[in-house]
Amino acid sequence: MHFSKTGKNLTYVIATLVFAASASYVAIRFQWKEALTALLKADFLKLVVLISLSHFGYILIRAWRWRSAVRHIIPHVAFWDYYWITAVVVSLSALTPGHLGEALKIELMKRRGLLSRLPGIGAFAVERTMDLVMISSMGIIGLFFGKYATPYPGLKAGVAVAVAVGLIALCGLLCFGRGGRASRWMGKLQRDSSPKTWATMALLTVISWVLIAFNWHIALSAVQIHLTPSQVFLLMSLVTIGAVLSFIPGGVGVSEMVTAAVLTNMGVAAVTAQAGALILYAYGLVVIIFGLVHLGLWLAYGTHSLSIQAAAGEHTP
Repeated sequence: MHFSKTGKNLTYVIATLVFAASASYVAIRFQWKEALTALLKADFLKLVVLISLSHFGYILIRAWRWRSAVRHIIPHVAFWDYYWITAVVVSLSALTPGHLGEALKIELMKRRGLLSRLPGIGAFAVERTMDLVMISSMGIIGLFFGKYATPYPGLKAGVAVAVAVGLIALCGLLCFGRGGRASRWMGKLQRDSSPKTWATMALLTVISWVLIAFNWHIALSAVQIHLTPSQVFLLMSLVTIGAVLSFIPGGVGVSEMVTAAVLTNMGVAAVTAQAGALILYAYGLVVIIFGLVHLGLWLAYGTHSLSIQAAAGEHTP
């Protein structure tokens, strides 16, 4: 208990210091007047429509992946139940450190009587590990094919290690302690799933991250930053890893600092790179609004359903 409390306090201190340093960097080093001028030249209506449509596709893919992971345990659940929970939780998880708020979907499904917590945790662990492998692999692709002159010689090795660790962790999860006490949270998934299930989840993971890359490309193009796919992959990888390691909700401050630094190193003018960091922040806001709209509709639909059920109960003899 004492160790757990110490760890939480240490994490809080580290996150606070990182936020203070990154926020100070952004506040002092950003050329705000020029960057905002470049930002305001973007066609925001077009940007919001395109990102919303693409994010809708992304949510469909993530809902499909979640369904693939647990449908053998709860085959009676309709796809749209997965969709609504995913649309709300995944979109709003951008407000949490490392998007860990996505784990809330397990609790939501448990409270609705759809899924037990242990297999839900196992499925979520597999999803997260696949995400780690994918985002690290995108970094490898970007470093080797993105024409990026990294100022850090060990960066390629570090990203390669992240890919290796992710693959080892994934293999460990899928073969974890079969028949042992420690396999309670993976045992049911292992018994009811098949290699086809894991292959489907892996493919959907790739598609979902490519959709995110497409959104980043759309957003950056709005401020006249035109990157190759491999450069977008690298930018996404470095920004995502930086935001996760910072322990800061949404990676606020860190994401903008890393984005501006990487874009500048790619040859983008400093002011334009800063506008790019701000447009990606705007993209994040669109995603959050998407989640809030779905939350409102979901609550309204749920209330309506409960009213219908109550009325039906009153007329039941």
